Amino acid sequence: MNKLFSIFTFVRLSNRFNHLQQNEKITLKQEFENSIANFQEKIFLRTYFTSGLKEDCDILFWRMHSSLDYLQNICARTFSIGIGKYMDVRYTYIGAKDFQKSMDDINSSFGIYPYLLVHPLNKSHEWYDLSDEDRKKMMKERENVLSKYTKIQENFFISYGIDDQDMIVVREASDINNLISATENLKCLKNKCYTTNDRPVFLSIGKDLREILDNIS
Repeated sequence: MNKLFSIFTFVRLSNRFNHLQQNEKITLKQEFENSIANFQEKIFLRTYFTSGLKEDCDILFWRMHSSLDYLQNICARTFSIGIGKYMDVRYTYIGAKDFQKSMDDINSSFGIYPYLLVHPLNKSHEWYDLSDEDRKKMMKERENVLSKYTKIQENFFISYGIDDQDMIVVREASDINNLISATENLKCLKNKCYTTNDRPVFLSIGKDLREILDNIS
């Protein structure tokens, strides 16, 4: 089965951008918007607003593709165009999951709800000592909790061999109250005892790139 690679990049707009003339700002923002629109035709790419919710970042770019090399090239090019030159990367998380479907299926399966909660996750050695059956049983308990809520979904992207954390947890919802309630209930489950680290936590809201840029610049 093919791997779907996912890169979460959190950036902050540099104060250097504020010193530019207004006409320069408009031009740079338009160049960047055009490039992102072009990339969105080639890969899964969503933009989320984090300013005001996390002190050291303004935007989350969530990108996915079946080729890690291709994804890396697009990520690198993102910050060499327009206002992207004035964005400082604060956090990057890389993960992968099995996904044997087309790009259209990817676009319709992920990033469908506005509220997004992302955090790295590390499990203890005791977790990996458990049998596959025991781990699956505890993961099923998570699914049962989430099934009580409408329009909420959770995905895990495995990071073994490609990043520092064991995995990335991605939980998205249409309603912030459901997201908070579901997250609280998930913390009460037994598998939480096998977590050694699940920080930092990032809450963001999916918005059109132009709206985000207008808010922060």
